[in-house]
Amino acid sequence: MDSGRSPTPHRVLAVDDDPVSLAVTAVLLEAEGCLVQQAHSGAQALDLVRSDPPDCILADLRMPGISSTELAVSLRKAAPRAMLLAMSATPPPHLDGYDGVLQKPLSPEGLRAAFANQISPSDPHRPPPAPRDPKDDVVIDPDIFERLRRAIDPDGLEEVFSVFFRDTGERIAAMRHADPAEIRKEAHTIKGGASMVGALQISRAAAVLETGIDDPDDRRRKLDELEAHCRFATIILRQRLKA
Repeated sequence: MDSGRSPTPHRVLAVDDDPVSLAVTAVLLEAEGCLVQQAHSGAQALDLVRSDPPDCILADLRMPGISSTELAVSLRKAAPRAMLLAMSATPPPHLDGYDGVLQKPLSPEGLRAAFANQISPSDPHRPPPAPRDPKDDVVIDPDIFERLRRAIDPDGLEEVFSVFFRDTGERIAAMRHADPAEIRKEAHTIKGGASMVGALQISRAAAVLETGIDDPDDRRRKLDELEAHCRFATIILRQRLKA
């Protein structure tokens, strides 16, 4: 890795097709003192990088269109000196093209470690952090919620959750009329956004749909459950925001 890089990059491009994940990522980066630009797709990211290369690029691994290693190759050509980090809820043990992989939900500590070059491409087989094992009855992860509350002002935090629930509701409505492949794709996006804001029950319900459910009646029931989790999480969140 380039030893001349600053420990904290000044200009960072965040890339994610999920608006909730993108908003949270931008807020966390801004809290670290970064000037953040946002892109909603790999293609948009390439357009931005070619016109004005940033110091660092954080890109979600699974997006429609160009993503993953293919996106990394193109970004390297457009911005060869930029630090390139992938983001994933389930980081792979090895990933070509990136300087490191950050596990979602992101944390300030994880960002600082990456910026300090503690995530190294010379150690591609380092296992990802152990997954959380929360109790099934936890609706909003208290650690993630408090982390967001410290990083974002009250109005901004309320807006982040409003965007998440609005976007999730629209995706659930679309999934009711979509084919199985599209349902899996939308479920993956919902899972990613839910993990970023700590909506654990929503994330788990979306993960079930992401695996694929063949029976139409079972799919409908799981979508009903996902919608119910959203309604319940909204109530819990309102209570937390007032506390």
